[in-house]
Amino acid sequence: MESKLYKATEYKKIVSDLLNGKVVGFPTETVYGLAIVYNNKEAFDKLYEIKNRGINKPISMMVSSLKVLDQVAYIDENSKKIINSFMPGPLTIILKAKDNLPEHVTFNQKTIGIRIPNHELALKILKEVGLPLLVTSANISNEPSLIKAKDVKEKFEGKIASLIDEDAINGEASSVVDVTNKIKIYREGPISKEEIEKVLGG
Repeated sequence: MESKLYKATEYKKIVSDLLNGKVVGFPTETVYGLAIVYNNKEAFDKLYEIKNRGINKPISMMVSSLKVLDQVAYIDENSKKIINSFMPGPLTIILKAKDNLPEHVTFNQKTIGIRIPNHELALKILKEVGLPLLVTSANISNEPSLIKAKDVKEKFEGKIASLIDEDAINGEASSVVDVTNKIKIYREGPISKEEIEKVLGG
């Protein structure tokens, strides 16, 4: 199987592949991503196989809006402050998951990492699909995240159905903050620990 390379204007072909349970690639404002629809277990297993990813490591969810986020996770006062300040943007927030999510999405951890991208094409794809996506960096686990479409095409040729011929923008993975209990910053990326603490009044 050849991995189809599409122009940004052909993004609906990527959407079609997603809705048909395929693994696809598209750029974001952080790094290049590999994506599937969240509720397809077969696509989920394929994505883990492609990345050689440990089955105990969940994949973050990407949604198009706060409205969709509210359908899959619980938002409290602290998370609301962070969401209003930094989303859409290069931030993944870990929240308590609602019970309507499939088991393979949460690994029975009852939490979910969620991001709203600040990237026009990624948002177009999300809105057109109409479902949350599970999106992970385009790389083999423990290797550097890829930024350029040509590198993703070369690395995953024949393993993913299709990808967009456009590079990611920033090249730095999103910041990750957990607000489910005590506020914890797992990864400092484009948004600093100080910026997050300032918003929280700490």
